[in-house]
Amino acid sequence: MKALKTKICSYAIALLVSAGFSTPTYAGSSDFAGIFVAGHAEMNVVAISGTFTDSDGNRSEGVAGGYAPTAGWEAGFNFPLGPNFFITAGYAYGGGDSGKIATARPNGADATNAADVSLHADSPEWYYIAPSISIFDNSAIYVKIGQADANLKAIGSVTGTPNNISGDMWGIGTTTIADNGLFIKTEAGAIQYEQFKITGIGGTTTSTVEGDPLVGYGHVSIGYKF
Repeated sequence: MKALKTKICSYAIALLVSAGFSTPTYAGSSDFAGIFVAGHAEMNVVAISGTFTDSDGNRSEGVAGGYAPTAGWEAGFNFPLGPNFFITAGYAYGGGDSGKIATARPNGADATNAADVSLHADSPEWYYIAPSISIFDNSAIYVKIGQADANLKAIGSVTGTPNNISGDMWGIGTTTIADNGLFIKTEAGAIQYEQFKITGIGGTTTSTVEGDPLVGYGHVSIGYKF
């Protein structure tokens, strides 16, 4: 899967580079060049494929999921590399606790749900590059490749602490900039996080939950390019 994703990203970058240097009539990369800051809002849809192992070693599998809105800020720099091609290097921060993304119910749907453990993603952040083509003087399309990090919290019938998680992100989007430097971005993408593990849930100290979170997101940014 990683090899396929790497090939797709490589082909997308090659296509952008080729188009960027072969269509000078669409020149406009200079409109985007420079430092920028922005505020963003994002909706994340989370699917976690997981395994619960009880204190006797019995395993059960399942899928949990939910959604998590985030809001925060980002900053970066647009580097022009041709008349209509530029690349963005950026950092984005998603604020504090994004809320519950999933519920683990290791003992099944009991009457009181006393064994429930809710998972929360705290302080998500992203580091990325985004090769872009200026398709008109004030508009561009881009692909994004980067890394995402988040602090995972477990709340409920749990004694262990989950590990923080990192993952690969990729997306595609558009950006439009005004003459005064104000711009808006819209983007859709996905993040595949590494596996997490929590030990000590459901009233025992040895039971574990493991999961592989996959996040799909929609993202809107409004900012200013200096």
